[in-house]
Amino acid sequence: MTVLPPKEGFSPDCVGAVGLLVRRLAQPNDLIVGRALTNLPFSGLRYLEISKNWFSIFMKNKAYRHGVAGFVKKYRPCLIEIHNRPEIALFIAQRFPRIPVTLTLHNDPLLMRGLKTSIERKKMLRKVHVVAVSQWVKDRFLSHHVTGNVTILPNMIDFQEIPAYVPITERQRTILFVGRVVADKGADLFVQICEQFLQIDPTWTVEMIGADRFDVNSPQTPFIQQLKQQIKSKQIYMTGYLPYDQVLQKMAHASAVIMPSRWSEPFGMTALEAMACGTPLLVSSVGALPQIVGQGGVFIDPKKTEQAAIMLSKLLNDIQLQQELSTKARQQAFLYNKPDALQRLVAFRKRICPALAVEYH
Repeated sequence: MTVLPPKEGFSPDCVGAVGLLVRRLAQPNDLIVGRALTNLPFSGLRYLEISKNWFSIFMKNKAYRHGVAGFVKKYRPCLIEIHNRPEIALFIAQRFPRIPVTLTLHNDPLLMRGLKTSIERKKMLRKVHVVAVSQWVKDRFLSHHVTGNVTILPNMIDFQEIPAYVPITERQRTILFVGRVVADKGADLFVQICEQFLQIDPTWTVEMIGADRFDVNSPQTPFIQQLKQQIKSKQIYMTGYLPYDQVLQKMAHASAVIMPSRWSEPFGMTALEAMACGTPLLVSSVGALPQIVGQGGVFIDPKKTEQAAIMLSKLLNDIQLQQELSTKARQQAFLYNKPDALQRLVAFRKRICPALAVEYH
């Protein structure tokens, strides 16, 4: 049984990085537990919705975990994998001590409720098998003298989902931002960089793909409203949230993707997707990004917008550099391919769950 975070979507028109990862790795017999959806979930998988009745019985922050417990009691899975919710993982592990429970961390553990202190993280290690999506996340979890076994299972990309490679010379004159349109992702810095770049060369088109949430009905937040007022160039467009397959198509045809994150990215799926498409990438050197991107991108300081704009201009005026970067990017992305990721996941499951060792054998 795989448990999604309470706000995570699991349908083609409403899904984030965690939901996409779970969908890619899910097996036919897996049970996937998540919130009630407004649209049909991804086909071919067994999706169980947490009933809204639980929210009439318990407070909001407790209702979801009791809904999960109800499904565990009903289906009795041999392994429970919980994503990004320490309090749910601990609750389920204590309530069902005979079933192995894993907690996969996609964010900085030191900022997550239930893991902020070393005492809390030590307690978690005694009850739950902890998984980190990057070395950076693992190092953060084990900081402040916490010791224990944390397994790294990186996020991955399914190359069968990636559009056919478009040669650099056939790309559209388009620069992309892809992700949540929030301050942490540097959406405002992206606008500043592109405004300055367009003063150098106004013949380009700039698109910002995303919204505050991974949902077509995402609200127009004060940040987004302010950002729209900040945009002066007519060449900069905000598309809002788009389905994942459309995002990949736009990435595959773009000349560059800029990822100017302020916050320490625990992994950086946008970077991996851009590299898989062979799209030249300008990216912040924060969090796990240096580990994930390697030589597959150009690192920038997004706060130095004028300098970043000049670097972007140099890149887009050098076809050979773009082609070299495109090749390195695809090679780097292949380190995170689906077959290898699935093999690592199966090996981990067999190690912590004897019943699965027999089934996989």
